Amino acid sequence: MELVMAVDWTAQGDLFEGCNCNLLCPCHVSFRQPPTMGYCDTIWAVSFEQGSYGDVDLAGLNAAIFLHCLGNMADGDWTTVLYVDDRSSPEQDQALRAIFSGDDGGPWGVMSQFYTDGKYAAIKRVPLEMTIDGRTRTITAPDRLFLEMQTLRGGEDRQGLVTINNLRNVIHGNEHVMGLSNFNVKDETMTWEYQGKHGLYSKFDWSGG
Repeated sequence: MELVMAVDWTAQGDLFEGCNCNLLCPCHVSFRQPPTMGYCDTIWAVSFEQGSYGDVDLAGLNAAIFLHCLGNMADGDWTTVLYVDDRSSPEQDQALRAIFSGDDGGPWGVMSQFYTDGKYAAIKRVPLEMTIDGRTRTITAPDRLFLEMQTLRGGEDRQGLVTINNLRNVIHGNEHVMGLSNFNVKDETMTWEYQGKHGLYSKFDWSGG
């Protein structure tokens, strides 16, 4: 039997999310907490500022993961879909699939344990446009997915950010910036739409291999 060696990889960038829970999402604090509506519809949007999978450069690529989970997230059985940036080369496409499947370790190796049968229900190459404009972050896959996250205003002058620090989370960075989200998914696997729900972003730093 041929032994397949894991590939060393690192990645840094921007990660933002929206889900159907009211702010703050109980599941974000702990997967064992019940979702606001008794189930969870979530989108994670990923923008790679820099990174490499072996000798494959990941800088400038985007990805989106969305899911539906009945009941507490800790119970697993998430129906989960991965959208891969259609600008990626064949080598970059393979790298993104390996990272987000958890095949080569890292945080998504932990997350994938909760997917139905440990796998994505679908993986698709689609156009993914990401914008970061002041307090607003958006990702769009035309006719398929949209997520907008606007940060809350904090501090005495209402010009600061509302943040949470030191909340353990395998995919997010140390500081989580809170916001509200509007989003929709129109995919063959699931369809839903929400306004004014939980949102946040962080700077991630992942590695595996």
